[in-house]
Amino acid sequence: MSKESALISRVTSLIEPIADDFQCELVDIDYNNGVLKLIIDEPGGLNSQTLVDVTKAVSRMIDAEDPIPGRFTLEITSPGVERPLKKPDHFRRSIGETISVKTTPDVEGDRRLDGELLTADEYGITLTVGDTERTLRYGEIRSARTTYAWGPTPKKGGQKNGSSKGGGTKASQNAKKKGQPA
Repeated sequence: MSKESALISRVTSLIEPIADDFQCELVDIDYNNGVLKLIIDEPGGLNSQTLVDVTKAVSRMIDAEDPIPGRFTLEITSPGVERPLKKPDHFRRSIGETISVKTTPDVEGDRRLDGELLTADEYGITLTVGDTERTLRYGEIRSARTTYAWGPTPKKGGQKNGSSKGGGTKASQNAKKKGQPA
C-alpha cells in the first residue's frame, strides 16, 4: 500500500463515523497538493447546516488525531450537480441518468463515453452510447460522473439582436482603445 493510500485509508476510517453520526455518506476523499478534499452527501441533497456541522466535527477530529503530517487545507463539499460515481451504490442510484465515463487505457474502443446508464450491479454497468450498449466492469472505469444539461449554447457573437458593442472584432476593439489602426 502506498503512503498516500495508507493516509486516505486512515482518514476514511476516522471520518466515516462522523458522516454516519450526521446520517451523511462519505462520497469521496482526495488528498492532493496539500488539500484534503472530502465530498459528503445526505438523502435529499446536502444542506448548508449539515455541511457546517460536519466541518466542525471533522476539524475537531483532525485537531485531536492529527492524521496528516504537516500543514494542509481541509475542504468539505457536496458532490454538486455533476456527481462523481465511485461505488456500485452511486451507479445504482444514477440508473436512468446521463453519465460520462473515462475507461482505463486497456479497454477496447473509445476511452470517453457519454450515455444513459441502463443498469448497474455489483460487477459493473451498462450504458447506451449513441445507438449501442456498452458494458463495463468497475475495474475498467477510471472515472465516472453524472452529467447535467446546462441549457442551450449561446449563439456565437454573444449578442441576441446581432449587433456588437463598439463593432468589430476583439482585436480591432483593443486597437481602437490603444489609438492604433485596426
